[in-house]
Amino acid sequence: MTRTVAFRASALFVALTILFGAIGLGSHAVAAQALLLISGSLSALMLFFGLATPDHAAVPVRVRRFPSHR
Repeated sequence: MTRTVAFRASALFVALTILFGAIGLGSHAVAAQALLLISGSLSALMLFFGLATPDHAAVPVRVRRFPSHR
């Protein structure tokens, strides 16, 4: 998983957490509270993956050039 994908998924789960949080606070249904907890934990997990993934950086590689045998 790349860093940008993790941040996009985290933003999506934050939006779902806010939505389910509003629904969960408005109703006393157990399912709404469960959805709030599930989306909140997935949001935190995706944010962790986004921050734990290293940036793509160029790695210096030594290239040896052999003389051609012509």
